[in-house]
Amino acid sequence: MNQSVFICVNLCPRIAMDVYDLQALMGENIEAEDYRDLWVVGLAVEMQHVASLLGEARRMADMLGAYVHYIGAGDSDEAIAFGADRVHTLAAESLAPDAAVSTLATFFETRKPEFVFFPATDIGNEVAGCLAQRLKGGVVCNCIALRLDESAREIVASHPVYDGAYYLDTALAAKPQIFTVREGAFPAPLRDSGRNGETEPMDSPADLAIRARALGEADYTPPAVSLRKAARVFAVGRAGNDSESAAIGKQIAEKIGAHFAGDRSAFDSGWIEEDQIVGVNGIEIAPDVYIAAGIWGDTLHRAGAEGAKFVIAIHPDKRAPIFSWADTCLVGKPKDVLPKLLALL
Repeated sequence: MNQSVFICVNLCPRIAMDVYDLQALMGENIEAEDYRDLWVVGLAVEMQHVASLLGEARRMADMLGAYVHYIGAGDSDEAIAFGADRVHTLAAESLAPDAAVSTLATFFETRKPEFVFFPATDIGNEVAGCLAQRLKGGVVCNCIALRLDESAREIVASHPVYDGAYYLDTALAAKPQIFTVREGAFPAPLRDSGRNGETEPMDSPADLAIRARALGEADYTPPAVSLRKAARVFAVGRAGNDSESAAIGKQIAEKIGAHFAGDRSAFDSGWIEEDQIVGVNGIEIAPDVYIAAGIWGDTLHRAGAEGAKFVIAIHPDKRAPIFSWADTCLVGKPKDVLPKLLALL
C-alpha cells in the first residue's frame, strides 16, 4: 500500500498534493512551517469590512487544504463564523501603522504565512507594503479581484493602474504573497454560527516603540507644474511681436493661469528660457488650451504642440501654417492684439 502511494505520488504531482491535503484535513501531525495557511488582517476596521475577505480566504483554503487565520481586535466569534479557523486577538494599542508592522513581522517570522489579505484602507495599504519589505515577500495593493492558481499555489490579482484607466493582472513570485483588497471585491459570505475555531491573544514585542510622531504642520510649497504637464499654455513668437508685446503676453499668461512659453525665435530674442521652448527641439506639450501669438507653426512646432485639445492662433500672415491646424484663428499683429486682450481680462 505504501509503495503504491509512493509510485502514484511520483507519477502524478497533483495526486501528491491531494494526499497532503487529505492528511491536513484528517489532522495528521504536520510541522508548522509546512502549513500553507491564509491570513486575514483587520486593522482599525469593523468586522463587516473583513467578512468578505474571510469568506474568500475560506474558499481558497478549502481548495488548498489549508487553514484560515484572522488577526484583529474585533469579535473572535464573528470571525470564526465567517470562516476563520483560528483568531489571534491584537491589542488595540498595536494598531498604529509602525507598531502593527513590527508586531506582524515578528509574529509572521515563525508562522511563514503563504497568503496574507488586508482591507485596502489607508492603514492597510501602508502596513502591507512595509510588511512585504520586512518579510521579503511580494505585495499588490487595491485589488478588485483575486484568482487562485491551485497548481502553482499562487494568486493572480487584478488591480487598477494609471488612475483606473487600465486593469492589470499580477502574480507574485515571492512568499508571503500579500494583498490589499478593495471593499466590495467579494460577496458577503454566509455566517455559520455553528463553526468551531480557536482564539489566542497576540502579544506585542516588549521593545516595541512608536516611531511616528506628530510634529505639526510643515512649511511646504508644492513644486510647480512643468510645462510638459500644463493645462494652459500661452506662447509667443517673433512674428508681429516685440519685447514689449512679449512682456504683455507673459502678463496675460499669469492672468489666465497659463504657462508662458514660446518658439525658437522667442528664445533667440531673449524673451523665454530654453526650457520654455515648445516644439520638437524643445518641450512637447498637450494642454487643454494652447494660445500661440506670433508663431509661424511649421511642422517642427506642430509636432511639439499637436497634443493640445484646443488651439488659438494669432498671426499677421494669413498664410501661416499654424492656421491650418488651429481651432480659432485671428489675423493680426500680436503687438496690436495683445494689449487689447489684456485690457479685457
